[in-house]
Amino acid sequence: MHSFETLDPIHTYIKKKVCILGGYENYKDEFQKRISSDCLPIENKQNLGVNISKIDFSYKFDQKFEYLLWNIDCSQNRAFLRSTFYSGADALIIFVSEEKVTQIKQYFDEIQTRIPEIILVFCVILENSSKKHIVNTYFNTEEFNSLKLVHSIKTYKISNQSEIFQQISSMVLKKIETKELENHIIINFIHLDSLFGDSIIKEECNDYYEPETHALKPNQKLINTNLLKNYIQNLDLEFEYEYINRIKITNKNFGSFSLDLENGNVFYHPEICEKCKDKECLKIEKKSHFICIEEGNSSGWTNIKGFNQNELLILAKIIALKEGNWKNLPKSVLKQIKNMNQCDKKRN
Repeated sequence: MHSFETLDPIHTYIKKKVCILGGYENYKDEFQKRISSDCLPIENKQNLGVNISKIDFSYKFDQKFEYLLWNIDCSQNRAFLRSTFYSGADALIIFVSEEKVTQIKQYFDEIQTRIPEIILVFCVILENSSKKHIVNTYFNTEEFNSLKLVHSIKTYKISNQSEIFQQISSMVLKKIETKELENHIIINFIHLDSLFGDSIIKEECNDYYEPETHALKPNQKLINTNLLKNYIQNLDLEFEYEYINRIKITNKNFGSFSLDLENGNVFYHPEICEKCKDKECLKIEKKSHFICIEEGNSSGWTNIKGFNQNELLILAKIIALKEGNWKNLPKSVLKQIKNMNQCDKKRN
């Protein structure tokens, strides 16, 4: 039975950090109080922008978790601060209003520029609508379908708080076992009374407020992907499309890179894994690593009509990754590649 309880002697005991976001501040506070075995005074959130509690969760008889839940203030006056609390997080729970479902894409874009491949659990709070209505009116749009195609997003109807941590625990264990996670984004639908029972707290969901960042902001200024793809086709570059807006670049020195044309995120598949003959290795043909290639402080320039700094940044990444070697790529990128391009089996 899955439950929040005091931990007994166990076979597997795992400690993880989970953050909870979203514009429902009172709902988040009540959620934290109900599921936590120990919780700091909620005044910490008002003073510091975050409140921390401990959750003892029994996943299976011999597998139990201690989650540290960081309840982060997402209001406008705290927006500049919240991303500082993401460090070390293993999963994010994001409460979303049924009337503001577009916040899913906004929070997704924010997280992708900071901690991609983290476990994301969106919880759409149902009060007057239904899962079927929301799926039909928003989730069938072109924007969401392209997102779902690339990231294999799953949707569920859940009936209690425990199921959220059951999902997270399952994904955490899979990530520990395989060292990667193919499906790390899920969207839950849960009725408000299933969260809080009869003592329902009524609250309006705040708007989304983006924190400051020096990274690329795809939700603030959309990438002109059609223009970008047309221009790339005219360049003397060899690449292939993995998805509609994701290309794979093969580099003779390092291996292969996958680049998302919508947000500029880059993932690296090490050369050592591509050459590996061990068919039983869990990572073969699967392992990919996020590589941080930031925009920097310069504003850039272009004489191509319709191209701005965002499009140029992605184009620069494509060319640099295609022709890169140990001498001409930035040291920060080479350091990441060197650390990733080692066989875990041989190293251990």
